[in-house]
Amino acid sequence: MTAHETNDGGQGQADGEGDSQAARTHLSAAGLRARGWTAGMVRQLLGEPDLFRANPHVGSSPPTRLYHVERVEAAERSDAFRAVAAAAARRSAAARAAARRRRREVLTRITAERRST
Repeated sequence: MTAHETNDGGQGQADGEGDSQAARTHLSAAGLRARGWTAGMVRQLLGEPDLFRANPHVGSSPPTRLYHVERVEAAERSDAFRAVAAAAARRSAAARAAARRRRREVLTRITAERRST
């Protein structure tokens, strides 16, 4: 398990002592993102968290949501995960392509404006 897959996103325990069992058996939202999950995928495929812990960085923040590693891995093996992940990858690629296209258009307009002055 990588540092991103701990119960606190890999930044150490909130109180220095921490629940090392939770660190080995649960993933935080940061750990899920490191594995390619989006917030929508978490809501759709995992639903409610299995465990809540005090936020290790800001005590007044909402608690950290933790998901059992076994449940995450089972979801990742499912056909539903593959379909949702593929759709997310397509959307991400389309968004990157659109951003590149818009950037080229803006640079073209800037170049044309410089030439006309």
